[in-house]
Amino acid sequence: MRGFTRQEQRAILLLLSAFGIGALVWWYRQSRPLPPVNPAEVAAFEEYARALARDTSGVVALTEAVDSKARSAAAILAQLDVNTAVEADLVRLPGIGPVMAKRIVAYRQEHGRFKRLEDLRKVKGIGAKTYAKLVPLLVVK
Repeated sequence: MRGFTRQEQRAILLLLSAFGIGALVWWYRQSRPLPPVNPAEVAAFEEYARALARDTSGVVALTEAVDSKARSAAAILAQLDVNTAVEADLVRLPGIGPVMAKRIVAYRQEHGRFKRLEDLRKVKGIGAKTYAKLVPLLVVK
C-alpha cells in the first residue's frame, strides 16, 4: 500500500474489514431457511388488507381490520391443544419463550399428557399471571 500514510492504510483496512464482516453476515442470512408460514395468519393478514382497501377514510377499516385480525388470531390460538402442541406453537403464546416451551414439552414427555389445564401450573416457571394469560388460548383434549 505504497503512497498512503500509516493512518490512511489503517482506515482502508478498517473499511475493508467492515465490508468483509458485512458480506459474511449477508451470506449467513441468505443461507438460513425461511420460517414456516401459517396459512391462517396469511388469511388474517389478507382480510386486514381487504378491509383497508374497502374503506376510503381508512380509519373505520383500520379499526375493523385490527379487531377482525385479533379475533382471527385468538381463534387460531384458542384451538391449540396443550397435549399435541410442539415448541414452535407454544412459543407464539403470550409469556411463553423458547425455554418455557421446552419445559412444557419435557414435562409432558416425562409425566404424560395433561389431564386438566390446571396441570400446566406444575411446569416450573408458569405462575398465576402466565397461567391466566394462557387459559383462554389453550385446551386439553
